[in-house]
Amino acid sequence: MRAGGLPLAVALGALIAIQLVALLLLPRITFNNAPELWFPADAPAARVEQALRERFPGDQTLIGLFTPPAPFATASLQAIDRLVAQLEQLPMVDRVFAITRQEQVVGDAEGIVVRPLVDLTADPAPSAAERRATVLADRFAPGWLVGRDGRSLAVVVRALPLQGTAQRQALESAFYQAVAAAGLSDQLSAVSGLVALDTAELRSILRDTALFTPIIGGLGLILLYWIVGRWVPVAIAILGIGTVEAVALGLLGALGQPYTLVTAMLPTLLLAYTVANLLHLYSALERSGRRTLAGRERVLRAVAEVHKPALFNVLSTSAGVLSLLLVPIPPIQTFACTAAVGTLTIYGVVFHLLPPLLIAWDRHPRAGRRSGLRWARHIALALASFGLRHRRRVVAVTLLGSLLAAPLLLRIEVESDLLAFFSAHHPLNRSTRLVEGQLQGITTLELVATAPAAGDLQRLTALRQLARVQQAVAAMPEVDRTLSLVDLVEVLHGAFSGSEAAAQQLPANDAQLAQLLLLYDGRELAELVDRPFRHARILIYLRVHGANAIQRVIERIEAQLALEPGPIRWQVAGSGRLFSDLEDQLVEGQVWSFFGAFGQIFLMLLLLWRSLAVAVIGMIPNLAPLYFVFVVMGATGIYLDTATVLIASVVLGITVDDTIHFLHAYLWRRRRGVAPVSALMRSFELSGRAVVAISLLLVSQFLLLTLSDFQPTAHYGLLAAIGLLTGQLLELVLLPVLLLGWEQWRAARRDHRPIAPN
Repeated sequence: MRAGGLPLAVALGALIAIQLVALLLLPRITFNNAPELWFPADAPAARVEQALRERFPGDQTLIGLFTPPAPFATASLQAIDRLVAQLEQLPMVDRVFAITRQEQVVGDAEGIVVRPLVDLTADPAPSAAERRATVLADRFAPGWLVGRDGRSLAVVVRALPLQGTAQRQALESAFYQAVAAAGLSDQLSAVSGLVALDTAELRSILRDTALFTPIIGGLGLILLYWIVGRWVPVAIAILGIGTVEAVALGLLGALGQPYTLVTAMLPTLLLAYTVANLLHLYSALERSGRRTLAGRERVLRAVAEVHKPALFNVLSTSAGVLSLLLVPIPPIQTFACTAAVGTLTIYGVVFHLLPPLLIAWDRHPRAGRRSGLRWARHIALALASFGLRHRRRVVAVTLLGSLLAAPLLLRIEVESDLLAFFSAHHPLNRSTRLVEGQLQGITTLELVATAPAAGDLQRLTALRQLARVQQAVAAMPEVDRTLSLVDLVEVLHGAFSGSEAAAQQLPANDAQLAQLLLLYDGRELAELVDRPFRHARILIYLRVHGANAIQRVIERIEAQLALEPGPIRWQVAGSGRLFSDLEDQLVEGQVWSFFGAFGQIFLMLLLLWRSLAVAVIGMIPNLAPLYFVFVVMGATGIYLDTATVLIASVVLGITVDDTIHFLHAYLWRRRRGVAPVSALMRSFELSGRAVVAISLLLVSQFLLLTLSDFQPTAHYGLLAAIGLLTGQLLELVLLPVLLLGWEQWRAARRDHRPIAPN
């Protein structure tokens, strides 16, 4: 059955059925942007992380910083202790750290004694000044559980392995409730850590979806109404848009895939692209109406005019987004599949399911009404005429601009700085600055040491090597603090010896070391070494957050490890390692994705036109916008990250749509004998109206996203708008120049072809 020729009952039934099925699947969607989603299970860093967590606790923490008027007064410390007691009852919590629950190792006549760092039951109670002196003299507490100046206290909540952002949100909510119950809300000055980062991201994602999707949809519907001047086709368009969105979101639910930073781009992208295809259809309806066609004939004529290029449009756009499957990051691959299915759905809905509704209910178009697209016709003709009149200048300016801008490409930086996703004044960034100003960096690395056999880490030879590595790492400028078995052993040695000097040294021999480890059986030991004494870890806290800076630290650590003799095997792990590895995946994926999109779309153009020259000409104005998008990224310092990695495939997939419409109209006229210049101008006059309006609509819709203070959304919107606008200008100005040059070259070859003898 031809496009648009379905019976009304079938089309309407299909639309309703799709909506109902999607409605049943929507409750299965989870909202989850957890860090673990972004790494394939077989990635090297993920495997190292999994092995590490089988032996040691995780590094997912929530840090609360409190500034009581009198931090070491009994009332302040009791409130902190009440908070800790409530938090320890939460099923998602592994351990809570605070000075009221921290151990301190001291020596006595019998050897060593483990006692509370701050004992609220001591009688008589020490003064606030005495408590302050004790805490600040502790080897571990300053910069971790108490501000270095003693003016603030910290509560560090370490979570059990959490299943997604929802559990992190539940933990954060329970934390705030416990703070309020302990009467500390007015003293809570900052909340930071990986848990807070994850929940802040998801809140921004959901806020942007709720805010910008209806605004972008409303803008598109206003333009549709301006074109057709009637509410019935606008209402039908709303039904079509809703169906496309339902398919995409329903597919997420059916596949059990979460709504993440990347898949959050789907609603606005599919909404804008659906409106674009509706504009092509409604523009064709307006042209059919001017031909005095009416009713069924009017709609079917319009569908027949545009459905073939529209089919290749959605195929090319689907190919563009499917190329993102080559990016080895699961949420991006989910986006690729869902966006491709949603794009194909647009064709089925707009050109097969909606036309029967237009035939049945849009029966009375306004006779003689001038389309709201008439202004777009003038723009298209003016730009095309300018290009044809100044062909050499257009080519020269394009080439010269490309050459002059080339150095900016070298300034593009691949980065995965999650804190940079938020503005400087965002509560999360303010909190992080406060926490890192008073305490230690929140970025963590873990250096895992594996000895050849069980018990080897109870020997001084291994422990001295551990100490050398830790000392070298601690000297790096990005490192705030390190912690390992060496620190604990030195404290035990000082307490046992009763000497402050001994607290900075390892014991003299293996026998003393074994005695110290036998005497101490506290919880802190299990945090740093496993019980067979074969695996140990050095905790490293960094004051940097971007993947590049983290990677530089890792490289220096690995260079130091290469200088270390001995049988111990080392691995760098932790959340910092995961974020660092994400950069390599982005770079590799961007390259393969670009070539994948280019290859698929070029092949489609070749199949559509069956001409290598036309396919090459069609690709040139569509590759140039990507070039300038990357130039803008280099000039403005916008990172290539998990959001902007989508740009190349999305822009290439969408901008080629206009090229297909232009070339379809132009080649159709050339096959009927119309002269090249006349065919160009007539094609731009008719197809150009809808294409200009659609491009300006898409640019406006994506520019709206720049109003977001969530940087991935804003950067995605800005770069997409720049790419689409540049693509539109090049298609209107450069494409006719290339086509006319090709036609003249062909004519010259024909004129100089030798005449075959009889």
